[in-house]
Amino acid sequence: MKKKVYTLDELNAYKKAYGKPIERAELILSLLKPFIVVFVFSYLLLHYWLVSGILGVLAMFYGYRVMIPQSIKRVYNSNAFTERYNFITSLTQILSNQDKTMLTALETVAKRANGQFKKDLLKLQLSLQGATPEQIVEAFEKFSKRYKDDVIFDLYVEQLTTATIEGRTNIDTIKSIKTLYTQLKAKQEDFLNRKKRATYEFRFITMISLVLVISISVYPFGLEQFVNVYAHQPVGWITSSIYLALFGLFFHSYHKRLGDDEIMKVKI
Repeated sequence: MKKKVYTLDELNAYKKAYGKPIERAELILSLLKPFIVVFVFSYLLLHYWLVSGILGVLAMFYGYRVMIPQSIKRVYNSNAFTERYNFITSLTQILSNQDKTMLTALETVAKRANGQFKKDLLKLQLSLQGATPEQIVEAFEKFSKRYKDDVIFDLYVEQLTTATIEGRTNIDTIKSIKTLYTQLKAKQEDFLNRKKRATYEFRFITMISLVLVISISVYPFGLEQFVNVYAHQPVGWITSSIYLALFGLFFHSYHKRLGDDEIMKVKI
């Protein structure tokens, strides 16, 4: 499947769903980071301003097409997951009281919700008022459509649909799904913590690589000898190009894995 290319307006919509819109300074900084890293690395190896500038611009393009969308989507998905967890936890607790109707329970949890999820809940509430069984099914399907990749949440919504139509809640089943979702949240947090450690390790490797490149270019023969004998010679062009290409592939692979936060779909 071809990967979707997000426009700036689409990214801004994701950003505003649970926070503030993209600021110009934030966007510029996100583009400058990859430019500076690639420019410095390539110049230390090749010592060609023009080539390093071109590679830096390509890195900026990669940042705009891949890094920025991934960063925004990760924050969006994290916030959406938290809202769904809070929704399931709060609603299950409220529905344990048999005197509470579904509409009353939804009204209560909607007041505690935030961002896009709150808007979706308010739309659901309006759709359920005076609705027929068919309209109830349609309303819940529209509500869960945005979160269709979350299988457990979808099961929970199915139980809510049945409870709304039949006028009674199978609280044992709902509590079981809530317990399962709590376990999923714990695994998700553990998975994200391991990702943080992997990020620190990657940054450490990058710093070591930078120090190594600087050391090689200065010692043992000095910068001038390094440029004349290695950097500006065919052997230097070839080996440095291979090194930069391999490092780029390594970074892309790392970044691709970093962006996959769904523990039920992640590829190991």
